[in-house]
Order: sequence, then C-alpha cells, then structure tokens
Amino acid sequence: MVFLDSLDGLDLVFHTEPPQGSIVLIVGGAGTLKSSFIYNLLQKYLDRHSEERAIYITFEESKEGHLNNIKSMGIPMTPQIQIIDVASFKADMEIWDQSLFREEDYLNLILDRATAPLSIYEPHVEESNEEDHPPRYIVIDSMNALLSLLGVEGPVVRKKLQEFFFKLRSKGVTTFIILETQSVDDRPEYFLVDGIIEMGTDKLGNDIKRYMAVRKMRATRHEMKPFLLEATNEGIKVIGELF
Repeated sequence: MVFLDSLDGLDLVFHTEPPQGSIVLIVGGAGTLKSSFIYNLLQKYLDRHSEERAIYITFEESKEGHLNNIKSMGIPMTPQIQIIDVASFKADMEIWDQSLFREEDYLNLILDRATAPLSIYEPHVEESNEEDHPPRYIVIDSMNALLSLLGVEGPVVRKKLQEFFFKLRSKGVTTFIILETQSVDDRPEYFLVDGIIEMGTDKLGNDIKRYMAVRKMRATRHEMKPFLLEATNEGIKVIGELF
C-alpha cells in the first residue's frame, strides 16, 4: 500500500489505498516538493517491499542532477527506483528507424520502459533474478516537458494521452505524473486521471509553509483538507492539518 505504508503521517490524509493502476497527477508551483515527495514516498514504500520496484523518468534534468537534488533533501537513494533521463531515451531512439520515428513515439518508449523486465535495460540483472519483472510504479517528471516533446496540442494530445493512460492502467502500473503550474484550477488533463494531489505553499505569520491536499482520488477514502509538509533529516513528513 504505497500511500498507507510510506511517509510518516500520510495515513492522516488517506484512509484507504487507491487501486493499483491508478494515474495520479501531482500539481503545484516551483519549490513545492513535488519531485521529492514522490521519490521519498516510493523510496519509503520500497524499503518495506524489496520484491517491488519503480522507474522515475525525468525529462527536466539529467539522472545525476535529479539524484543530487534528492540527496540535498536528505532522502536516501534506493536501487529499487531506476532513474531514466532524456539521454537514456535518446539512446533508445538510436535503435529505432529514424525515418519512421514520430514525436508521439515518446509515449511508446515510456510504455516499453514501464512494462519491460529489468534485465532488458539493465544487463547486470539476470533473467532468472527475482528482481527481473516489470515495475509496479512509474513517475513521469514532468507533464510539461513531455507535452513539449510530443509537439501536438488540443484535442489531439488529449486523445493520445487518453490512449496512453489506458495502456498503463491495463498493465496494472500505478503512474505518478508531475505537472508544474502556478494555477491549479481545472485543466483538460484533470479529466483523464484518477487522482490529483495539489502541492503548494501558504504564509503562516512570518513563515512560509508547504502543504499537500488531495483534490481527487477515485475509489479511495481520503481527506480533502490541506495538510502541512515538513522536510526533515529523515525525509518528508505530514505533520497535521493546515489551519
């Protein structure tokens, strides 16, 4: 149970676990702990479930840059989360016939990564290894960068995303997608996903506090109120309601 068996205090927010295969959007402005929150959540969960793994796809920065950001937050690294960056995708693209490659094939590359055994992309893992199975969790960081790579807009991109999400759900992969935005009002993407977690900041006296709020999560009992987040030496913690 990735929400109920991970970050300290998250059981104050979630009373039941979202179904496996859910598509969850993490929305908020810069500096609201979106990337750190999701990595820390999966790291804590996977530490208790050594038989599972996840992949984290970053279109925003290099693998090294992402890991440095995570380390600066005091969050432990785990080999159970495989980091994939744009350079890795470009290496995959070199295998494809460039004359046939289309921008929207980035979605197919993600599906390949999200549903393939570990040994296909990590040669040091033998096929007989118990770790050699498809991931149950995938993070896409970010939707903004992915949409710019696809090079399409409006109804066309929404149709492609709808098909993409359907394929991920059918594989039973729970997907977290980060969307950076200063306005968390309704967007077309919101209707395509199963859950929306808002990350933000609020001024309390002379201090600025970070918070999270679940705006939507299908088939799940959860609180709608915002909850304070605190970045500690032991990772991110939910410390109570935001009053």
